[in-house]
Amino acid sequence: METNTWKNGDFTYRDHVLNLPWDHQNPDNGLGTLEVFAREVVRDGGEKLPYLVFFQGGPGCASPRPINPEGGWLGRLLKDYRVLLLDQRGTGASTPLAAPQINALGNIEQQLQYLRLLRTDQIVADAEAFRAELCPDEKWTLFGQSYGGFCITTYLSYYPQAIERVLLTGGTPALDTSADDIYRLTYDKLRFRHEQFNRRFPETEAMIRRVCAHLEDHEELLPTGERLSARRLRTVGINLGRDTGFMHLRLMFENPFTTLGGTTRLRPDFLAQVGGEVSMARTPLYALMHETIYAGATPALEGQATNWAAHRISREVAGFAEDANPLAKDEPFFLTGEHIYPWMFEEDPALTPLAEVANALAQYTNWPPLYLPQQLAANQIPGAAAIYFDDIFVPVEPSLKWVKTAGIERYVTSKYQHSGIGTAGAEILGQLLELSR
Repeated sequence: METNTWKNGDFTYRDHVLNLPWDHQNPDNGLGTLEVFAREVVRDGGEKLPYLVFFQGGPGCASPRPINPEGGWLGRLLKDYRVLLLDQRGTGASTPLAAPQINALGNIEQQLQYLRLLRTDQIVADAEAFRAELCPDEKWTLFGQSYGGFCITTYLSYYPQAIERVLLTGGTPALDTSADDIYRLTYDKLRFRHEQFNRRFPETEAMIRRVCAHLEDHEELLPTGERLSARRLRTVGINLGRDTGFMHLRLMFENPFTTLGGTTRLRPDFLAQVGGEVSMARTPLYALMHETIYAGATPALEGQATNWAAHRISREVAGFAEDANPLAKDEPFFLTGEHIYPWMFEEDPALTPLAEVANALAQYTNWPPLYLPQQLAANQIPGAAAIYFDDIFVPVEPSLKWVKTAGIERYVTSKYQHSGIGTAGAEILGQLLELSR
């Protein structure tokens, strides 16, 4: 392991890099190795504290780079732990995987052989490699936000002997639930939140419909040069699942149009804001790997392909289909949420080079199980999970089933949305630490 140590005020940072096999279960299969990065943060006087490893949400998102570690959830954890911020494979300072790097892996079949190794089973094996270097004779605590909780569930399934305690926020996965049924739940939760939003800001609902109707009939270009479609604009609905999301959308759509020379167009600053929110340039793996986290998750689901589940199920719930009519005021018309659609790989310049391998991943069936329900049912490791009752990302029903299966303490609240640790991280983690003890 290579380590670079530096200081920032009252905190020591140790940047660790390990060269690890692409496939921990079959390291000699000829796929070679990749670098995985993790940043250790230690407060002054905390050099003897136990370790906690943080698993970021996603998939395909790097661990945070907090400028000031004193506040929020990280500051709360640093009172009790040395915190390891893991850049999951393909993200951040780990070996990067965007379109140029993925296409350089070879043909579609070769690319598939690498990309199938980006799921939680390999991520937790990477984490175990860091534990072997940093504290081989000790257990450590795991904290996961959103998809990070999915990683912890895999950790509990395969490496329970390595774990002291688990803390999860908005990240309790469904067990033995198909991707289709998961997306039925997420669309139902999103519809509920959208109806709340429409009642609170009816004028914004009307403006969203007007903007989408305009985009159907007028060519509006994003700063990156491509035409903005109504269906792509609608993906900003992911904000409905965040604590400040209602106000964000209200302000975003308060003045989107301008008129020059008798012609009505979308404002350049509005298009710039939308472009930044709908682009996957910073997180291409999020789009590429998102549905794979539900594929063959347990032995009972073995052999299932996702087959663009979110896209197919969108047509079952009125108002979510990509061709829903914004001008039909007597019919529902909704923004979409944490859903990935095949047409994104036609419209987003960061994703268009990945369209073929994205389709291959959607049809892939040879996935290893990520969770072992029998092992989880036998769990004796203490832990606690924050479950957000109105969560549009991770629905409450399977979350409650998960904590019951694993014997994990639960903190169920409608006070926060999925982004709770960004809103009140210290408070939520205080609750979880107390419950887990």
